Amino acid sequence: MPIHTDIAYIADDNPRHTLDIYVPDKASENLPLAIFIHGGSWRTGDKSECTVLAHGLVSQSLGKLAVAVINYGLSQRTPDSIRHPAHLHDAIKAVQFLVNGDKDYPDKHLIDRSNIYLIGHSAGAHLASLMVLSNQLDCIASIRGVLGVGGIYDIPGLLELYPDYADFIDMAFDPAQYQEASPQHIAKCRYADAEHIRFLIVNSAGDSLIAATHAVGFASQLIRTGYTNVELVVRDLGSHFGMLDNEEFWRVAINFVQ
Repeated sequence: MPIHTDIAYIADDNPRHTLDIYVPDKASENLPLAIFIHGGSWRTGDKSECTVLAHGLVSQSLGKLAVAVINYGLSQRTPDSIRHPAHLHDAIKAVQFLVNGDKDYPDKHLIDRSNIYLIGHSAGAHLASLMVLSNQLDCIASIRGVLGVGGIYDIPGLLELYPDYADFIDMAFDPAQYQEASPQHIAKCRYADAEHIRFLIVNSAGDSLIAATHAVGFASQLIRTGYTNVELVVRDLGSHFGMLDNEEFWRVAINFVQ
C-alpha cells in the first residue's frame, strides 16, 4: 500500500501542518477520499497514531478508497499557545489543500476531488462538523459527507455533563466562544451550501468518555434545522479510542462512503 507521509499543507516547518495519504495497491483513478481528523481534546493526538485505522479503511474498501490523515495545531498551557479558532483554520487549510487544484501532492491524479468525506473523531468530529456548518470552507461543494464518531458538538452541554472537562475546554476555548464554537448551536441556522451533505453521527455504547446523548442531541438538531440526510448509529463498537481500530467501525465508515 503506497503511503505518502509528512506532506506539508502549509509552507512552513511545523509538523502540525502536515498530512499523510494512503492509497490502495494498483489503484485506479477517481477514488473517493476520506480525510480523517484525529481527536485528543484539541491538545494531544497525532496522525502517526492513526495508521491502523487508515490501513483498515483502505484495505477493507477493496481498493476503492483513499485516506488522508491530517495534523493540526494543538493547545498547550503556554502563554503563546494557540486557541480556537486556530485548530479549525488549520483543518480547513488541510482540506482545501487536498481538494483544491492549486497545489500538487503524491497520487493526486488518483483522487476524485469532487467526492470527499470528512471523518472526525472526538475533537476531530467537532472540527469536521464545524467546518461544513460554518461559511468558511471554499470547497464545500466537494464534501459529500461528514462522519462524526465519539464527537463533541455542544460545548456547554458537554461541561454540564462532565464538569471536569473544563480543564481541557478552557485550554482551547474562551467561555465567550462556547456557543459559536459548538456545531450543535450553529446548526440552528441552516447553511444552504451544506444542504447536500450527508451526516453520519456515530457513538459507541461502550464509550465511557462521551455519552451517546451527545450524538443524539446533535443528530436531532440537524434534522430539526432541515438537513435531510442524517443518520445516527449508537451501538457497542468498543471504547472511545478503541473503536477506531475495530473492523466493525471500519465497515460502518466504508459503507457510508461507498
